[in-house]
Amino acid sequence: MQRPIESQRARLPTLYEVLNQQTAAPLDLWSFYTYLSQYPHAIVYLDFWTDVMAYLRLCKDYVKGIRESVLDINKFGTPTVRQEEDYDEKRESVSSAMLLEALMNDGYLDYNDSHRLSQFLKGETDSPRLSQLLQDWKQVNNDQGGLSGFTDGLVEDNVAKQYKPKLTTKQLISSAQDIVSTYLLSQEQSDRFLLEIPAYLRNETIRLVMQEKRHDPEVFESIKEIVYQFLEVDCFPRFLGCVALHNLHDEIILQKPKKSKPQSSRSSSIFSQWSTASRITIGLIWWLIALWVGYTLIFLGYSKGIRVVCIVPFFLGSYYLVCGIYLVDILYAFSGVTQTLVSKLKVDDLELRSMNNHRSNALHSVHEVPWWLTIFGGRSRLCKVKHPFVNSILVRRAIWCLVLVLLITGILTAIFAAVPGHRL
Repeated sequence: MQRPIESQRARLPTLYEVLNQQTAAPLDLWSFYTYLSQYPHAIVYLDFWTDVMAYLRLCKDYVKGIRESVLDINKFGTPTVRQEEDYDEKRESVSSAMLLEALMNDGYLDYNDSHRLSQFLKGETDSPRLSQLLQDWKQVNNDQGGLSGFTDGLVEDNVAKQYKPKLTTKQLISSAQDIVSTYLLSQEQSDRFLLEIPAYLRNETIRLVMQEKRHDPEVFESIKEIVYQFLEVDCFPRFLGCVALHNLHDEIILQKPKKSKPQSSRSSSIFSQWSTASRITIGLIWWLIALWVGYTLIFLGYSKGIRVVCIVPFFLGSYYLVCGIYLVDILYAFSGVTQTLVSKLKVDDLELRSMNNHRSNALHSVHEVPWWLTIFGGRSRLCKVKHPFVNSILVRRAIWCLVLVLLITGILTAIFAAVPGHRL
């Protein structure tokens, strides 16, 4: 995890890095998921991506189990002394072992190679020797199945029970069909139906999975590319602009697709619920107090040295106003913290189905947030900024905001201190 983050010290991460969990808070996958959760149409695309990647890992686990079974067969070896009565059984075992070994030697059981993985699951071979071995095995077993179909029973016959792969071809087919049913089949039957996918592409994927029982990851590749482009072009830049450039965020009301009701539980602090409006409102109140103090001292004829006390309310008012307008809290930035989009207090109530296992650790690291920041609305939505480039951006923006605060405060204080006093 450290190397990818170190490489991002001079830049913002890419969508690929976020989706592959190579980034740190506040630009991690959980933050991206919660950001999209306020847009029911967009969150479905991320759900689809997450499910397809989980299906890819499932296929890799399946092939990995077969590969481990081949290694077990080679470790146990085949008997050298054969008895007449079990000759046919041993001949079948030797043919099976040779076929599995050929699959591994030709790279078809390399679960890290997505292309070879899909070739194996589709039953495609470009090796004449492997094709001949497969044909011989079919003749011995009177089996007309495909390349991937024979492995379930084959491994079961040759490996002890504890070495069997836990997955089967039927499970892969069922998982692929679940993805189709959820995202592609019918908008009326699923509230996570993918909109704006070309009809010809949708229908072709449905046909391959539902009718031809295709269960290789490449069957979703075209739609996955469209989904990735949508997330990269339409969603990810807005996410970066929201999270990377600001450390103040109004707490979002999470939406679900279609007729679902929004989440009702919210944080108790107005600084958490309405970060912008609350700061601007408090800033205006402090400015009114400063004006009242300034005019009072002027019309009571106090000296210029005494009238300088209005610097305090002017500073507080300018601080809150500038922070609310720029969405950057100066103390938060210098303390290295930022507001999350969702309160930690209601994380357990969220029905974010796909991301429960990918929550950022920052959501639970309350001890990393300075205790004195509770005066600005509590720590329920604060987390440590762990992405170095984001932290540097926020610090630079905070310095600019601090310059504005000091400049505005100085000008207003000078004006009210320099005006000639007149006692009414």
